[in-house]
Amino acid sequence: MSTLWTVRKILDWTVEYFQKKHLPDARLSAELLLAHVLHLNRVELYLQFERIVTPAERETFKALIQRRSQREPLQYILGEAEFYGLRFKVTPDVLIPRPETELLVDSIIEYLRQFPIEKPEILDIGTGSGCIAIAVKHQVPAAAVTAVDVSPAALNVARENARIHEVDIEWIAGDGIRFLAETSSKYHVIVSNPPYIAENEWTSLQPEVKQFEPRRALVSGSTGLEFYEQIIPLACKRLHPGGAIGAGNWIQSRGNGAQNNGNPRVSL
Repeated sequence: MSTLWTVRKILDWTVEYFQKKHLPDARLSAELLLAHVLHLNRVELYLQFERIVTPAERETFKALIQRRSQREPLQYILGEAEFYGLRFKVTPDVLIPRPETELLVDSIIEYLRQFPIEKPEILDIGTGSGCIAIAVKHQVPAAAVTAVDVSPAALNVARENARIHEVDIEWIAGDGIRFLAETSSKYHVIVSNPPYIAENEWTSLQPEVKQFEPRRALVSGSTGLEFYEQIIPLACKRLHPGGAIGAGNWIQSRGNGAQNNGNPRVSL
């Protein structure tokens, strides 16, 4: 008699398989992958524990299991990640949005609340998936947001995310440092989550990062501070009086004090 593969049975098998492979968050990965294949959310998955998974669904699921067992990030397999309560399309052309980067969005919004501006002008350097720019625009609709990235492929992903969330952002293809050096525009907030990993740290990163995420978006010279050291002095020249610079999960204001949500990478 052939085995009846229910949702419960497949989940139990997959969790055990992932644990043997020493994958982090084995149950969460199994649940999200199976929910994706069955077009369910995680709550619905548990409400349908005895549902029989068809052979075609099992084949699709098997392919995803194989990808995850090779340490491909879950977000790339699913094609999306959550950031600031929004769903973002992600591909290997962009970094996966990190939860800690939400602190930077919090800081920008708090800064704009403390120093209200009718139409704040915001610049995002190295936008990647567009998660910071889009999250800020979503929270502050009156803001005029400009986002720069050197990767055309990353900008394509960012534009698609902006279309999904129905926000209007000016996208600029090019090197962010050069843009800062050459532009005559000024901004109330300049934000960046630039490369921050030192060259000698790369090999010690977990496989999900070093094997799949774009290296150029993560590695910054011998100390990991090179991009900060270049961006911050240039950004100071492009701020309106009292404007703020946000980098990593840190934001500092020129002339109006500072707010810290973590240790600054570079002191001004």
